[in-house]
Amino acid sequence: MIKKVLSGDEIKQILYSVIEYEIGRKKIQTGVTSDIELSRKYIELIMSKCIAKLDFESNHDNEDQFYATIVTTLSEALLHFMLTICTIPSERKIAIKNDLSLDVIVPSLQSLKVKPERSIIVQFIKEKMDLNKVPQVESLQPHHKNIWLISAEPLSLTTKHIKYYIMPNAEPHNKFSNIIIDIDNFLRETGDKSFRLVH
Repeated sequence: MIKKVLSGDEIKQILYSVIEYEIGRKKIQTGVTSDIELSRKYIELIMSKCIAKLDFESNHDNEDQFYATIVTTLSEALLHFMLTICTIPSERKIAIKNDLSLDVIVPSLQSLKVKPERSIIVQFIKEKMDLNKVPQVESLQPHHKNIWLISAEPLSLTTKHIKYYIMPNAEPHNKFSNIIIDIDNFLRETGDKSFRLVH
């Protein structure tokens, strides 16, 4: 049983164990390269297999926050993996200012500075205090619909941002498993020339 919040490295070990030994990296890459819609299936499969390996104690203090932190960290590592195998242009963990770090920028920081309407910032909300950083993110990305927030459970924010939820009973359009398809569509709609996935 998990008795503490797992480190990022421990969560990545679980993730890559599932990817490499239970599903197969090449199988995933071949699938999503031929049909981007398969990314939804693989994200759901990988998340469910990883979460099944996390045996939570029912009486853990702050259990909901404990769970949210772990699954959100897991989803962030999985997004990094999916962006890589789909060769989607992105930059990750970009330190900006005032202790602000952008989790993922698509396609790049340079694009965000020059053409923010053609750029997405993806932020993972692991705990409530992460919401305090959203106004700083808005100062960098004036197009609020291009700020995509990912969390374990629904957020009590206005509808100006795109929100994805990791919980399995999320509304279909808010499911985290849609994110690669939505990034693919965004890049095609904005005509990003660095987008290289062939399907």
